Amino acid sequence: MNLLLVEDDVHIQQLFRAAIEELEEPLHVYTSESSNKALQIAAENVIDLFVIDIQLTDYKGTQLAKQLREIEVYSYTPMIFATALAGEELMAYRELKCYHFLIKPFTKQEIKQVLIEAIAYRKHLSEPPKTIRIEQRGFILELSLKKMMYLESFGKKIEIHIVAPDGTERIEVISGFSLKRLKEMIGDDDFIQCHKSFIVNKHYIYKIDKVKNNLLLTEFNREIPIGKKFLEHLQT
Repeated sequence: MNLLLVEDDVHIQQLFRAAIEELEEPLHVYTSESSNKALQIAAENVIDLFVIDIQLTDYKGTQLAKQLREIEVYSYTPMIFATALAGEELMAYRELKCYHFLIKPFTKQEIKQVLIEAIAYRKHLSEPPKTIRIEQRGFILELSLKKMMYLESFGKKIEIHIVAPDGTERIEVISGFSLKRLKEMIGDDDFIQCHKSFIVNKHYIYKIDKVKNNLLLTEFNREIPIGKKFLEHLQT
């Protein structure tokens, strides 16, 4: 991973480098003492983590962060702010999607802990989305598991209900697969069978209604029935 440290205090630069040397995860460190140079480094390299001092020699680190966020590839890249001005913390969290704050003076151990957490978070962002590929009469569907709300079986056909990028519901109808076979292909614990005809992505479950024996989903006010033999499994 590449880390860009934007800091004009040489002693703090040295403290960061000492902390990074003790990490198990290897980090390549770019260093800049100014916002202008930092923007140039970010444009010429792929940066995975930013550490930005809020008070820089040319202009404020929060302004630099805004400029970096306007670059599409850095829209969600973790940013850690180093500052002695705790009053700016709330604004940075809200407007700049700040990952963490280090309030000066901080220790090498504090730096290490924040970087370990940020590295783990960055790796999570980099994980490729899980998908399922389904072949249907000469074409292949590749569907994101994260966007699949539920599957409903109608005899020899199955409807896959998906949250589309624009927030609307899209339904893909497939044939030649049983619900059991699709669950095996998905192979993800996030999908649970709640009825002989339904498999649901548990991340979309808003409420389990034990009186009506149904699931309420977070999207589209959808209610999914629960079969009696599946109720105990859902409760556990």
